[in-house]
Amino acid sequence: MNKPINRMKHQLGDDLFQKLKELSPSDFNSFMLEVYRTRTDSQRPSDMLRSYASSRFSKPSELDPIAYHQLEANMLELARQQDIQPVLLSPVAPLGNCSSYGTVDQNKIVSASRSTEVLADSTNMMATIAADRIKRGIWNHNEGAHLCSTHRVIRAQHFNSADAFAHFGLYGMVSVGKAKGSYECEANLLGKQLRYYQALFYSRFRAKLSVVIEQRSGYTDGDGFLRRMAAVMESQLPEASFTIQEANLTNGYYQGINFKLFMTNQHGNTEIGDGGFVDWTQIMLGNRKERCLISGIGLDRLLMI
Repeated sequence: MNKPINRMKHQLGDDLFQKLKELSPSDFNSFMLEVYRTRTDSQRPSDMLRSYASSRFSKPSELDPIAYHQLEANMLELARQQDIQPVLLSPVAPLGNCSSYGTVDQNKIVSASRSTEVLADSTNMMATIAADRIKRGIWNHNEGAHLCSTHRVIRAQHFNSADAFAHFGLYGMVSVGKAKGSYECEANLLGKQLRYYQALFYSRFRAKLSVVIEQRSGYTDGDGFLRRMAAVMESQLPEASFTIQEANLTNGYYQGINFKLFMTNQHGNTEIGDGGFVDWTQIMLGNRKERCLISGIGLDRLLMI
């Protein structure tokens, strides 16, 4: 527990946080709304202006908004042409949308009131949407179903890099399906997503797709799964370049494989995004046959190239 929390526990009593934790969601929301109301009642406009000046979360991006939105439109149109359904996401997600099944520290998320959080990762939100559609029986995903979105997401952790920002544009993609023999489902989902990126890189930037693959834990026959996915890439994307890195079996975020996406052209080899299989829909739906592939690329970085 960090120093500010320890200090507050000393000032307000050890049982305060336990009592707050035991409140029902509706009572906790009411409590937090009242706290926010009383704090803003005493806030002057000049206080708010000073807060803005020191906040890394609320500053606008310096990117050209017209170029940014044109890129979004082009990417989503290409996705629709390839039977990947674009969705327009809400600015907020359910509280715990990243931490409850995505192994992400909630302190890296901007938590909000009314049981929500500011959207930090569009792939988590689309996985939740996909799981909800599957659970309600309104989506047949036996042969694979695919969602994509563009969204400005926000992260709470502080980055030291000069080109890292609290909020940035993300094109995210989520593909779901039901497990079949010989990893057929995973092969179809992976081929679908990588074909999209190959088409995007060439049509928009006259660049080739390069992929670096890394084995992860999560599959009993990890080596066999890696070989099958590598074979899919080589057969379905003969013009792309593929490299297999040393396995990383200690990181539990991805299952089976993780891949990094590079755009290769006359300017060099630029890392643009990454992806891999996750167990999120398995966890949400309680069904080990569910398969989910996520990936994302940075819009801001694409515009800066």
